[in-house]
Amino acid sequence: MYKKNLLLSLVVSLVICGVAFAEKNSKPDAAKKVTAANVVASDENVKAGYFNSALAISESKAGKESFGAIEKKRNEYAQEFKSSEAVYSAKVRDLQDPAKASTLSVAAREAAEKEIIKMKRDIENKAKGYEEDLNLVIRHTQEKLFKELSDAVYEQGRKEGKDVMVDVATGRVFIINPDKISSTSSIVQNMNTAYDKKSPATNASKASTAA
Repeated sequence: MYKKNLLLSLVVSLVICGVAFAEKNSKPDAAKKVTAANVVASDENVKAGYFNSALAISESKAGKESFGAIEKKRNEYAQEFKSSEAVYSAKVRDLQDPAKASTLSVAAREAAEKEIIKMKRDIENKAKGYEEDLNLVIRHTQEKLFKELSDAVYEQGRKEGKDVMVDVATGRVFIINPDKISSTSSIVQNMNTAYDKKSPATNASKASTAA
């Protein structure tokens, strides 16, 4: 049950963070997040395909391999931490045992206490280091898997002749055919026309001066 929940949480995390990664790294007009994906899909002139990124990632060979590697590393860290904690607990028990404590001199007891404090601090630092290392591995995995997912989505969209591919897990729309559905150039033209109409005399003067 724990492993299943870990896999599910990792898939959700990968999908969510993958969206953020794509927002940062996608090319203009290549993959825009559209909140009204149903509006795009309802346009008869737009050919839309659908997929579930969470299922795609979790069922792919790359996804399964990545989750397995993360789980293996987590288990390794947990085992190392458990071993260190066992040694620490044994030291504490020995110091708290009246029979053993009575055999220690004051100096020896102080040395043992300092050693325990240091061991506790080392364990806490080790736990923090494990968490940071694991988070780094997960982040790199997120970026790698989402890049592979995006490439596969664009490839499949082109194969099927789609204009957009809609991720039903996140609502994200991947634009496969930007030339067909992008109105950017037309909007620029409208803005330029409005600009020219606003002050034709001033613009003409600027143009002649520049010439």
